[in-house]
Amino acid sequence: MTQAERERRHHASLEHINHVRLVVGRGDRLRIDHEGTLLERARLLSEEMASHLATERGLAAFDRLLRIAEEAGAPQAADIVAFVAAVTEGEPLQMATLRGVDAAVGEDMLAVLDAFRYARVSLASQVEGGAARVCRLLRQR
Repeated sequence: MTQAERERRHHASLEHINHVRLVVGRGDRLRIDHEGTLLERARLLSEEMASHLATERGLAAFDRLLRIAEEAGAPQAADIVAFVAAVTEGEPLQMATLRGVDAAVGEDMLAVLDAFRYARVSLASQVEGGAARVCRLLRQR
C-alpha cells in the first residue's frame, strides 16, 4: 500500500465518520441524538487523525532507522536491529536501548512505537522495501 492509498483510506474513513448518526430511544420513539452524534464524531475523528499521523510519522522514522542499520559500520546498528526485531518479531527489548542511542535515533524509535500503537497497517509491510527489507536486515545481523 502506497502513501497515496493510505491517504485514500484516511479520507474514506473521514467521510464515513461524517455520516455517523447516534440514534437513541426505542420503537416509535427513535430519534437522532444530535449532541451525542457530535461527541461521537469528535471521538472518531480524534482516533482517525491520531492513527493517520502516527502511521505516517512512524513509517518515515522506521525507514530512517532501517537506512542507518543498513549502513556498513554504523555505530548504533546493533541497537536499531534489536529494536526492529522487537517491533516486527515481538522479541524482548531492553528499555535502556532507548537511552543508549543518539537523540535523533531515539526520537525515531519513539515515533515507530507510537505508530505501532496506533497504526492500522503493518509497519514492516508498508515501509519502503517492505517486509523483505526488514527480514534481510534481521538475517544479516
